[in-house]
Amino acid sequence: MKIKGIIFDKDGTLIRYDELWIPAAEHAAGLILDKLGADGSLAGAMLREIGARAGISGLLCRGTYRQISEAFGGVLEKAGTVTDAEELYTLTCEAFRMGAERGRIVPVCDGLGNVLKRLRAGGIKLFLVTTDEENITRRCLDSLGIDGMFDGIYTDDGKTPSKPDPYYINKIMSEYGFKPEELIMVGDTMTDIEFAENGGIRAVGVAASGEDRRILEKGAAAVIENVSQLEKVLNEI
Repeated sequence: MKIKGIIFDKDGTLIRYDELWIPAAEHAAGLILDKLGADGSLAGAMLREIGARAGISGLLCRGTYRQISEAFGGVLEKAGTVTDAEELYTLTCEAFRMGAERGRIVPVCDGLGNVLKRLRAGGIKLFLVTTDEENITRRCLDSLGIDGMFDGIYTDDGKTPSKPDPYYINKIMSEYGFKPEELIMVGDTMTDIEFAENGGIRAVGVAASGEDRRILEKGAAAVIENVSQLEKVLNEI
């Protein structure tokens, strides 16, 4: 069955996760502690709690702002700093928005725009589903010069169910009339793989390291090093 639609994750799939999100998280943790008047030395514990340097297994890489906020809240509470959950969530979102200005937006491979252009030229509709919020997402896509490549861009608004809930897969299939076998997910975390499984579609994992590949192979139909290799596997899955 010919692939008619591809859903892409953003961070780690189209842009390099470590270049943007580790500096963003470091700055965000500091901003949150400063805003709350809390002990600045807690930043290290906050970053460890979200697995900032744990790659695709870390919450920073695979989670939502809500989940990150809850993790931060746990660290703060243990240290005796009690905050309202909703206030901390709002503060976390704002801190990451500001922190993202400290990171670099770097494509995962050379010629990323050309890869997407060839897919579109082949009649494939492209979508983006990310747990990131809209402003940062738009800035990333604009910086990469691929903001006009997608037929639909779906971000975390704090209200609509996020990955791995299949809400957006169901929405895309309903609006575009795709059969499950005509749509695939491309992402770099198990959240993306579970998202695809929950929506009844296949997934292609993206893994630059052997360890990450072994993790993603558990549920992906194929695993590639980066999206420049995607075209080669479309007829094989």
